[in-house]
Amino acid sequence: MTTDSDLDIIEYCMTASEEELEPLFERAWNQSRQNFGRDFSINIPGMVSYETDHIAEDDPFRFPSISITGSACSLGCEHCDAKMVETMIPAMTPNSLWEMFLKVVERGGSGCLVSGGSTLAGDVPLLRFIPTIKRAKKELGLAIVVHTGVVFDEVAAALGDAGIDGAMLDIMGSNDTIREIYHLDIVKEAFEHSMELLNKYDVPLMPHIVVGLHRGQLKGEAEAVRMIARHNPERVMVVAFKPLVGTPMENSPTSTPMEIARVILACRLSMPDTPVILGCARPGEHKVETDQLAIRAGVNGMAYPSEEAHDFAIEQGLDISVSSGCCCLMDDCTND
Repeated sequence: MTTDSDLDIIEYCMTASEEELEPLFERAWNQSRQNFGRDFSINIPGMVSYETDHIAEDDPFRFPSISITGSACSLGCEHCDAKMVETMIPAMTPNSLWEMFLKVVERGGSGCLVSGGSTLAGDVPLLRFIPTIKRAKKELGLAIVVHTGVVFDEVAAALGDAGIDGAMLDIMGSNDTIREIYHLDIVKEAFEHSMELLNKYDVPLMPHIVVGLHRGQLKGEAEAVRMIARHNPERVMVVAFKPLVGTPMENSPTSTPMEIARVILACRLSMPDTPVILGCARPGEHKVETDQLAIRAGVNGMAYPSEEAHDFAIEQGLDISVSSGCCCLMDDCTND
């Protein structure tokens, strides 16, 4: 639960000068060590091949992303335009999803992300697939996380009954961004209500904040942090807008590493007991700087780190574990 001082620190993280931020980096680092020790999770799920001097992974079935809508999405978002679902493995019927679960087990994978394109209402059409997900949890023991989009009561109840490992959804704090970038005719309270429903049915809540989604501007990120902090998240994932070729925003500017770090600091300092993760997406041109600032800001884990970030984490005395699962499924970062 946020307090007035938590709200103040969120605003301060977003508006302070870079010089004024320096003590916050130290505070966030110390707070993270105090509450979570020195454990640091590196996650390399199956969405892309990954190779550094330290780690090499190339089997997409180690933790695949599966789209229940194939390459289809009704929104045509400015930043994505269905390009992200096009990279996922299609499974457009419950039977084909079950076959995909069996293939993950056959290939030695630990679990998967069930995702898909959005309807015009802002939700991923999950309902008819949830019995299959429940069966996979019961019979195969897979770790299954789900991209939900906007959540409705019947879906939240079914996901809770299925026992999924986490529900992931982007939280947007700007109605302008919701309308202009996502092309959705809803307001930010729809995301607030979605988190309320997931809490109601005991679905582990793993919200994402996409920094710079409004064409590289910070617009609504502070409000997104405030919204998330009110709803007892299991994890908070911070990602950053990364332009995709062939989308309306392929030439848009991105947020700077320090702007991304501001949002991480706001999450870390306003939710001291909640693991904060730097997720998969972030611009490649300044990835090294972003990764190192994120470590200084007290993240508990990171997906697809730069090699320099891996070395930096070791230099800072962090104890690294590596997983092929989704970053939202990092080992619990709690002290004994």
